[in-house]
Amino acid sequence: MGSTTTVDATPASRLKPDVIGPLGLAALVIGVTSPAIGLYAMWGPMEAAAGPVAPLVFLAALAINLPTVLSYASLNRHAPSAGAAATWLWTTINPTTGLVAGLVMTTYFIMGAITVPLMFGLFFRDLLDWAHLPIPGMVALVTGLLIHSAITAWICLRGAEASVKTTIRLMLIEAVVVFALSATILWIKAGQPGGITLAPFNPMHASQGVAGFWAAVLLGMLCFSGFDVVATAAEESLAPREHLPRVVIAGVVAVALFWAFNSWVLTLSTPPDKVIAYNSQGLSAITPVARAYWGGGEVIVIATAFTGLTAIYIGTIQGASRLIFALARHRLLPAPFAQLRGDKRVPRAAVLAAIGICVVIGLASLALLGNGVDAFVWWSNATVFFAALTYTGVNVANLLYFRRVLPQHFGVVRNLAVPVIGVTLNLYLIYAAFFSSLWSAPFRTGRSVVILCVALLVLQIIAAISVRLLRPHLLTGGAPIGAEQAP
Repeated sequence: MGSTTTVDATPASRLKPDVIGPLGLAALVIGVTSPAIGLYAMWGPMEAAAGPVAPLVFLAALAINLPTVLSYASLNRHAPSAGAAATWLWTTINPTTGLVAGLVMTTYFIMGAITVPLMFGLFFRDLLDWAHLPIPGMVALVTGLLIHSAITAWICLRGAEASVKTTIRLMLIEAVVVFALSATILWIKAGQPGGITLAPFNPMHASQGVAGFWAAVLLGMLCFSGFDVVATAAEESLAPREHLPRVVIAGVVAVALFWAFNSWVLTLSTPPDKVIAYNSQGLSAITPVARAYWGGGEVIVIATAFTGLTAIYIGTIQGASRLIFALARHRLLPAPFAQLRGDKRVPRAAVLAAIGICVVIGLASLALLGNGVDAFVWWSNATVFFAALTYTGVNVANLLYFRRVLPQHFGVVRNLAVPVIGVTLNLYLIYAAFFSSLWSAPFRTGRSVVILCVALLVLQIIAAISVRLLRPHLLTGGAPIGAEQAP
């Protein structure tokens, strides 16, 4: 066992250890990205943005993410830390940079969480339509958002072990249903001349041009956003140095291939103009597709949307609340957020704060935009900005950690070539898919996202500098969540 970086935490103030095994870690990676919801939520908007090339978009997003995944694996193999980028940058550059990274990571997880009950509301509205209940669309969206948030809060307050077990069950259910729908579509299409082709993998079918393709890649990146929530479980996991690296790589690649295959099938199922029409009406395209191929069985897809979204919500709240707890434990956020409750040591105040932020901002977004899909896409785009910043930070940490802290473990490929490629790809993504694409889009769901995200980042940098100048003692010693170093 190696030494442990000093942290400002007594055993009584630490999360309960050894409650998440390798299967639970895999469930966090796959559950928070959600095999079903990556398709249900993103296939329609992707096709509307880029044309009928959704599987190509998913594979492009995987290629962009892969260097970052490998960087996470390298760092977790030698220095697993629930603080991830925040801890590694705190150690390799300086505490101020680490604090900025912690704030960016927390924002990233909370923004990702905000999107989830918004999408739940859309499927809740579909369920009410299926049941022929005459409830106005906006009332259904708000009701769904509140119900989903209440259920997720109850699950998360039961502790990490209960949350992971629930995630595993939900993940298995949704995967079976998606494969069953795809099998049905392929069976029917096989009987139609030209019904099954590889056209969706052809970049020439990206009918909306390069800008449209990058806008779709931005949504593809959102699908992968959250895979790193597994790093925040390091303090509660069993043998993190052994299990985390393998789980991260295997989980991300597996779910990407799942999306590519099933989005190919969905793209074959419906003409692009119909998908665009569903999207413009604020509808989830997957529900009409399920109705067309399964009839009344569409309710099964709606049900698995609920299970998939719940798994994501649990994972993102788990990650956000642990980061809030860690910053508060280090006295960088209000002290009540550092309190643990019960034998399972649940950061109750941090969990409720994360859920409360999602509810308030979700309701405000529906009120301002008046459209559930627009609200979901708005926060999805914002999430990717902070995710790409986090991923850039992880690659920088990989580049520096094995030169300054663990030089004996430095490898040219994994600790130089991989992170340089990762930094380059993520910075290009921020430029091409965020600034260039969104800045040229309508203000409502494009330019306004850029303005808010940049303003929020500037405020976080100012806050970190203020702490350094006014309360420098808070930035001394170890990071808010320390790293267990390899020998």
